[in-house]
Amino acid sequence: MDRYPLRVEAHRDEPLSRWLWLVKWLLLVPHYLALLVLWTGLVVLTLVAYLAVLITGRYPASIRSYNLGVLRWTWRVGYYGYQALGTDAYPPFTLADVPDYPARLSLAPAEPVPRWLPLVAWLFAVPHLIILGALNGAVDWTAGNDGTVTSGSMSVIAALVLTAAVALLFTGHHLRGLYDLLIGVARWNLRVAAYLCLLTPRYPPLRLDQGESEPDGPPDPPAALAPPGRSRPRSATGSVVALVAGVLLLAPATAAGIGGGTLLALDARRDSTGYVTTPDVRLETATSAITAEHVTITDTDVWSRRLGNIGDLRVTATSPTGGAVFAGIAPQSAVGAWLAGTAHDELIGMEPDQARYDRAPGILRPAAEPAVQDFWLVQDSGSGSVTLPWETRDGEYAVVIANPDGSPGVTADVNGAIRVPALAGLGAGLLITGLLLLFAAIALIVLGGTGLGHRHFGEPPSAGPPGPPAPVVSTPPVAASS
Repeated sequence: MDRYPLRVEAHRDEPLSRWLWLVKWLLLVPHYLALLVLWTGLVVLTLVAYLAVLITGRYPASIRSYNLGVLRWTWRVGYYGYQALGTDAYPPFTLADVPDYPARLSLAPAEPVPRWLPLVAWLFAVPHLIILGALNGAVDWTAGNDGTVTSGSMSVIAALVLTAAVALLFTGHHLRGLYDLLIGVARWNLRVAAYLCLLTPRYPPLRLDQGESEPDGPPDPPAALAPPGRSRPRSATGSVVALVAGVLLLAPATAAGIGGGTLLALDARRDSTGYVTTPDVRLETATSAITAEHVTITDTDVWSRRLGNIGDLRVTATSPTGGAVFAGIAPQSAVGAWLAGTAHDELIGMEPDQARYDRAPGILRPAAEPAVQDFWLVQDSGSGSVTLPWETRDGEYAVVIANPDGSPGVTADVNGAIRVPALAGLGAGLLITGLLLLFAAIALIVLGGTGLGHRHFGEPPSAGPPGPPAPVVSTPPVAASS
């Protein structure tokens, strides 16, 4: 059997605490926060490594060392936590290999990575991702009894870990079969992660290798990774600060970029009068009116002073048959009194091809003729199409679409529009700012990640799987023989 370059080994601690697994989630919070930063760095550095392989045909050694360290850290946390519950020894905070920790991960010396592999590695990994997704993904379930429905979700792996944890609680021992299965699934996950990171160009085997040790025996002694004479940095503080700063900078960079792109897209949709119009939606009801109620508007004076007539609305209603249609906007209280006791449909959601309503209770009857009511702020009626321009003011309002005579059976194609100022300058500024922050974040992540990787580059991992600590035996000193 060919040896896979990434080797995932473990040693089960006995005995295990019966209750510690109940609070491991809390104890692991610092590790989860650290791994959030480290995995963000891994994603960015892997993309950089992809470009390096495509352009130069070489995988940067410091990035390889960093990514390997993140997988090591992840495996130790998972083994201690809810991926295996295999040890009570708290995982160390380091990217380096820890020979005496029960969970170990090592990688064979680097192999040349084909230049084309970054383009298709994700595609080749799809079969693995489907299988692992089925194992790690949540399975929904529902149960009903006497009209009560209970629902929940749990992944296959979560169910296995929960079973092992309950057995541990009552027996103090890990169920051997479940333990071997959980190690096998973790090994599969890590192999696929290593392949997607291009730590090895070898395709992961489509098999579940269970148990503490790899199925093909101990690895060969690894070759040194670093050239002779290369010294390690004295402190990792600068690299850690750069990595954390870069990860934190990604959030405002992404927000600024998305905000700028959104504003530019919105500006592109403005018409010559400054309005942005929604697509037409067909509104239909067998009642006497369709309403959009409880439209609350606040702080219009502030926006008007700062940005002019931003927020002005325009509603257009068109009869699909060319018949008469009425549209009006009025205070919510007035519309509520007018339609009291009369069935009508309240609009609760609009999608590109469908509207959703909530039927207001009442009698299916004609409404009092809307056009003669005196409470409308703006109104229009006529054949074909009507348009309501409205300068917004603070208050709570309702928009009404009806037949001019108030009769039941209303059909109209309706769109809304809002006036917005020119946003191209603001959008371009935000987009450029987001891009600059993104470049700075990537630069800091690369600087910090490669610094951490360089620190551990060249450390020779010891061969062989982890084992139990050797007993301490006191012996008298003996003379060395030649």
